[in-house]
Order: sequence, then C-alpha cells, then structure tokens
Amino acid sequence: MRHHDSSGAVSPVLDGVFPDGQDTVLLSPAMTARRWRRRQALTALRLMTVLKGLSCAGAAVLASVVGHGFGEKLALAVAAMTLVLAGWRVASRLIADGRDHYDGVPQTRVPRGEGFRSRDFADLGASSLPLVQELLSGVDELHRTPARAWIDPGLPGEAHRVVWQALCCLDRSRDARALADELASDPDAGDDLASAARRAVDEIDDSLDEVARHVRGCLVLARAWEAKLRRQDLAARTRRTLAALPGHDRIRGLSRDAEALPQNVFAHVTAARDITRAGEFPWERPRSTWPRPPLFPLCPGPDSPTTQDRS
Repeated sequence: MRHHDSSGAVSPVLDGVFPDGQDTVLLSPAMTARRWRRRQALTALRLMTVLKGLSCAGAAVLASVVGHGFGEKLALAVAAMTLVLAGWRVASRLIADGRDHYDGVPQTRVPRGEGFRSRDFADLGASSLPLVQELLSGVDELHRTPARAWIDPGLPGEAHRVVWQALCCLDRSRDARALADELASDPDAGDDLASAARRAVDEIDDSLDEVARHVRGCLVLARAWEAKLRRQDLAARTRRTLAALPGHDRIRGLSRDAEALPQNVFAHVTAARDITRAGEFPWERPRSTWPRPPLFPLCPGPDSPTTQDRS
C-alpha cells in the first residue's frame, strides 16, 4: 500500500442556509464539478441583472453614436459604471456561492434529484432523522479524514454512492410507511395486510441500520489510523525538538563555569576590603553576632498578629 495525494478531495456534504433555517445537504454522486458550477452561475445570473446589463450597454452604444458632448459623455460614464457594478455583483455571487466544485454554501433550494437535505426525512419517524444525519456525517468525515491519503482512493466515493442509494430507498418508503400506519389504524384492513406492510417497512429500516453500521465501522478504522498518524507526528516533533536542545555536557559545562563566578567576585571584594580596610563582612563575624530577622513583617498586613492586637 502506498501513500497517495488526496488534497483535491472535496466532500459532497454541504451546510446550507435555506428559508426554514440551516441544514445539511448530501449532493448526488451524479453532480459533477462542471454541472455544479454551471447551476451556481445560472443562480447568480438573475434576470434583472441581465436586463440591467443589456440596458446599460444599449445606453452606452446610443450615447457614443449620437454625439460627443458633455451629456453624451456623462451618459456613457453612468452606463459603463452601472455595467461594471452589475458584473461585479454577478462575480461576487459566484465567488460566494460557487467556489470550486462543491465548496460553498447554497443559498437556494436543492432541486430534487440533485441532493437530499436531512430535514427531508424528518417526517418518516423519530429514528429516521438521526440515522440520516449519522450517514451524512459519516460520508463527510470519510472525505475529509487525513486517513484518506492511505486508504483506497475510491472508498469515499463508494461510500457516497451507497449512502445516496440508501437515502433514495428511504425516500421511496414514504408511501409504504403511510400505508402501514393507515392499515394499523383501520380495523377492516385485517392483521395480514398490516403485518405485511409493517414487515416491508421494517426490512428497509433494518437494511439502513446495516448501512449505518458499516459506515460506522469505516469511521472507527479511519479514526484509529488517524490516531496512529497523530502519534507518529508527535513522535517526530518530539525528536526534532529534543534534538535542538543543548547537550548534557554543554549544560554541565555551563554549570561549572557559573560556579566559578561567585568565587571570582569573592576574591576581588575581599582583596578590595583588605586594601581599603573597610572592615569585616557580616558573614565573617561569629554567627551569634549576625542580625536576626524580625519576628513579624515591618509593614504588617490586616491579618498579622500586631494588627489584630491594635484593633
């Protein structure tokens, strides 16, 4: 197995802002980079922007044909400025909403067939939404994990395809779930019909749980390898950092050099004392004559015994 470059990998899972709030989107595996950029460009290029650009261009052409006076020049300048601002608006929307492949936050709805929102499955039961969120999060992590550079390059894309098909199956089970609920509450339907519908729905749910379990297994393995990679990185950083430190012999040599400094100072100050006859130093006198430190601080604090006695 060889390490491969995965720097160009882009996750198909997006965090989008929609009229009903923020949500997570899984794009279809058929959504190519070229198709995504083209749709983002069409979204940014609104009808009013096109009309403004065409009108300004027409005004500029008309002003240049009619004459070259001050009014014509002013009209030409205004038209040119408006055209530039319109182009800048389109470019800014393209930069904000359609940067490279899937990178960007969609500001409009995702057309059906091009992506699934996690909230699309909120009405399919209490367990459906957490399952969908777990699947989307798993696909996103498999595309972004540092371990991707070491695993099969096609595995994240295959996981994307499997999860997309699982969500398609879950989406197609809406009618079956509604029928199962209707049969369960209808006394004339009979137990056989209700049981058959419920078994079909349970089979789909069990299969989706299996898909989630296998995606979870991929994440466990990827995270374990991430931990190994972090351990190797920390070990390499530790070796480099420790190798840059000065050696033991150099540190001991500095300590020996520092040990001679006070001896040198002592020799000079005692010689100067003898020459100047300045008298003994305190440490040269008997220990009994050394000044004793005060029992209490010279500036007692609020909690000192002297302060308490005075109060």
